[in-house]
Amino acid sequence: MKIIPVLLFLLPFTIRSQAQCAGGISNFPYTEGFEINDGGWVSGGTGNDWAWGTPAKTVINTAGGGTKCWIVGGLSGTAYTNAEASWLQSPCFDFTGLQYPYITFKVNWESEQQFDGGSFQFSLDNGASWETVGAAADPRNCLNENWFNYSPVNFLAPLSASRNGWSGNIQPTGGSCRGGNGSNGWLLAKHTMPYLGGRSGVQFRFIFGAGTICNNYDGFAIDDIMIEEAPANAADFSWFCVNSKTVNFTNRSANCPDSYAWNFGDPASGSGTTATIANPSHTFSGPGKYTVSLTASGPGNAPSTITKDIFIMDIQVSLLAVVGCQSNTGGSLLAQTGVTGTPFNYTWNSNPPQDGPIATGLSEGNYTVSVTGVDACPASGTGRAEKDLSCIGVYFPNAFTPDNNGTNDRFGPLGSIFSLKDYSLSIYNRWGERVFYSTNPLEKWDGRVRGITTDANMFTWLARYQLPGQSATIRKGMVVLIR
Repeated sequence: MKIIPVLLFLLPFTIRSQAQCAGGISNFPYTEGFEINDGGWVSGGTGNDWAWGTPAKTVINTAGGGTKCWIVGGLSGTAYTNAEASWLQSPCFDFTGLQYPYITFKVNWESEQQFDGGSFQFSLDNGASWETVGAAADPRNCLNENWFNYSPVNFLAPLSASRNGWSGNIQPTGGSCRGGNGSNGWLLAKHTMPYLGGRSGVQFRFIFGAGTICNNYDGFAIDDIMIEEAPANAADFSWFCVNSKTVNFTNRSANCPDSYAWNFGDPASGSGTTATIANPSHTFSGPGKYTVSLTASGPGNAPSTITKDIFIMDIQVSLLAVVGCQSNTGGSLLAQTGVTGTPFNYTWNSNPPQDGPIATGLSEGNYTVSVTGVDACPASGTGRAEKDLSCIGVYFPNAFTPDNNGTNDRFGPLGSIFSLKDYSLSIYNRWGERVFYSTNPLEKWDGRVRGITTDANMFTWLARYQLPGQSATIRKGMVVLIR
């Protein structure tokens, strides 16, 4: 068990750290590999044994890069100072030109696990007070790696209230000296510092604390420091169509964002036009061009926004020309997507297949068109090429069954209905009340009156129309509604 000497609480390190921090380094990225000199970093504190140069110890026997670094316990010693509470302090920095400051450096530690170790702090008041950068529990991501592996490191107490830091060694536990959890070489530590963005008079320091026994380890070493603007997020996403209106989105953003703001450009869907999860799904409210945006933010770097256009189609097929009565050919259908301003690819299942929005030369029957396009969800629609029945005249059935089974569900004229002119149809109930009226021969009665389903009964109808080359015709009759 280690003992904390009373003298540690005198905090002599605060005397040196009160030096004025004005102006400072303002050109970034700042890089320091300590190859030419000590980089303007200075050491101090209780039991200070920081050394700059080429390490030649048992475990820490190389620099992180090049040949030189800073290290606790001397360059070739076999132990660090008993009751050490030392620091290695940076020059002044001016971050007024940085919005999201970011630091990386190489670190190597070999100290008694739990009791001895190092940490990293900043000051904004000329060293009057210091705060720890990050915590051992911080999430690990592409901008925060190898940051603190232990908390609390007991003998960081004189220098840090949080006592988050790097602690451990590659030796086995021996007696009361705890082994394990060492770095086993140089590691690249990374951390964002958005709370320092725009600040001037910023100072940093590495601190090291130790007890009075079990100090026969190589210590704590630092090399290759870089300070710069954190790499911004690079928002990106992919998507695929589940069906003609529903799209699944997959976040592909770089630099590990931790929050997402989606806007699907679909205000008609209400609150559903936005989402905050990484990989959402959205069903669009109707056909059209939608501009989808994703803003990727965090963790401690600049946000990024990307937009992509998605086209949603609703295929409607309408009859342009009827099929010839005698030839059974010549029909044409038109496919409309509900979207304007962009080309699409059309494929009709006619024989032979046709492309383009209009299919021509069709015989009587149903036809399906499949539509695709760049940045569009594939869609399809079906229409019927109706036959001109002028050669067989016009007739009315005497009964119908509005049960929606697809057969004889509605009442109206049959035969040469596409040749009719000046057409009207009136239907009356047994009290003489008109329950249906239309001037469109394609519109038929579904058996409802003012939207309400009627019971089985008999109705009277009166039709007026004219066929080409014939005089106007008035016809009437009875029809039975069967339930």
